[in-house]
Amino acid sequence: MQKQIICLLLPIFISLPGVLSAAEKIFTCQQCVEMALTRNPSVLASIERKNKAQWKKKSAYDDFLPKLNMDYSFTYIDEAYDIDADFIGIDDVSVTEHNNYMMSLHIDQPLFTGFRLTETYDLADLGLKEAVASEQLSRLEITYQTVRAYYNYLMIQKFQKVADDAVTQLTSHLYDSEQFFKNDIIPLNDLLQSKVHLANSSQDARIAASRTQIARIALATIIKEPLSLIFNVEDNPDMKSMTSKVETLTGQALETRPELLQANYNIEVSKKQITLAKSTYYPTVTLSATYNSYGGDAAVNGHGLSDLQDSEETMIGVYASWELFAWGQTKHKVSEASAASREANLLFTAVMDEIKQEVQDNIISVRTSYENIATAKTAVEQARENLRMNELRYQNQLSTNTNVLDARTLLTETETKYYQAVYNYNISLAGLARAVGVNSWKELKVN
Repeated sequence: MQKQIICLLLPIFISLPGVLSAAEKIFTCQQCVEMALTRNPSVLASIERKNKAQWKKKSAYDDFLPKLNMDYSFTYIDEAYDIDADFIGIDDVSVTEHNNYMMSLHIDQPLFTGFRLTETYDLADLGLKEAVASEQLSRLEITYQTVRAYYNYLMIQKFQKVADDAVTQLTSHLYDSEQFFKNDIIPLNDLLQSKVHLANSSQDARIAASRTQIARIALATIIKEPLSLIFNVEDNPDMKSMTSKVETLTGQALETRPELLQANYNIEVSKKQITLAKSTYYPTVTLSATYNSYGGDAAVNGHGLSDLQDSEETMIGVYASWELFAWGQTKHKVSEASAASREANLLFTAVMDEIKQEVQDNIISVRTSYENIATAKTAVEQARENLRMNELRYQNQLSTNTNVLDARTLLTETETKYYQAVYNYNISLAGLARAVGVNSWKELKVN
């Protein structure tokens, strides 16, 4: 008896809302953004790029410091050579030996490099700043992609619900049509028409279900959750109106967009490259302290190259090198760097124009989507009432089968447009925030 009761109650228990979905994960938009920012490879790669730039800057600074180097060499001479030194009262003097080993330690401190070291360091510093801006850009882009995928998932879910509702309604309508046909109230073509509409709606519902899965997988890919994970997202779209003016947001974008910072850094880099190219016009001056040790074996013990040379010597000196003629190569490099500088300035202007246009385009999209919400909401109410009236009239044979099917189609289209307007508005808000250079539309400046 207990088994029978359990078998009877199990379907009811399973159908209760939240029983099976209790274990299903539900993510908020903020949670999805946080997961994407801490897991997505694009953001992580930008962080490593910044780390690389930091180490490059430290390496450039090290070039200012003295460096200790060691040289070791072996020289073999096939025949030793001696000279008679009786004229100065000593025995024969060895001028060359068969084997000679030399070990040298020298410290080199650059004194002047034609501004090459300072410009190289400044370039590394600009590289670090550009990498920081690149990380900001990556975070902005991933935030936008996450929010877009989040609301697209919600929108596709609603499309699926609309398609499922259409199947449910048309299934009920087909039942009524079958009963009317059996009683010779409607002709066969009306019944066939109802069956065709239900078949088409069933196909649309299956397509909508597959698109829901694709949208979920797209979001899971961005937030780096398992693609097989079944999860849902919180359905709480923003419905408030965005009231900021174009001029205000354009000004904010020109202050905050990382792309503009990058373009500005590129201008600075191009100027440094000109100075770096000109460094060859100047001599390079180096302070060097050297200790040399000579010997006749691998351990550098014994005599020097000859009896006339000490086995050890120490030298301190200042050395200068200057390239006097290189077929105009330095001039050509300076001209190349100058052309790159002019290019960087033009690209800066192009980036500014692009940012201004992006802000304008996104504001238009936001306003259009917001205005469509109210219109579509009213249309949905009217379409639902239209379907209800046609169904009621059809039950009393005051309306035709075609009227009901047309009303259902109209409601499906209208509900689809409503949800499209709602979630496109939120996607457009995210796009506007991205165009201005902030993480959320709530950070946009208000007039």
